[in-house]
Amino acid sequence: MFDDKFFDNWLDSQAQKVMEQVANGQIISPVQMMILLLKAQTNHFAHLDIDLRNEMKLLREDMDKRFEQVDRRFEQMQVETAKRFEQVDKRFDQLTARMEHFMIGSFATTLTVGGIVIAAIKFL
Repeated sequence: MFDDKFFDNWLDSQAQKVMEQVANGQIISPVQMMILLLKAQTNHFAHLDIDLRNEMKLLREDMDKRFEQVDRRFEQMQVETAKRFEQVDKRFDQLTARMEHFMIGSFATTLTVGGIVIAAIKFL
């Protein structure tokens, strides 16, 4: 497996040597330029990695907040739905009670009218 520390240490030492040559006014070779370029790219990638990780952390925190808001909204909807079902149950119970009273009244009226009809038939 490739060890990043080993590579970073090697690149740091090579880049330091090249920078010393540049500081002394010496001309550097294309290979040495590539070493500086590679060092600049690894630094750039390291900063991009840090920025990306920070951005991902912020996005995760934002997502967590939004999920908490959604959870609260679902809980609120659940409570509201339960209240609505209770109201519907009460209305259904009231309607059922009214139907029972109507049926009892209809049955009583039917018996009364039937009794009157039978009594009228007997007396006639």
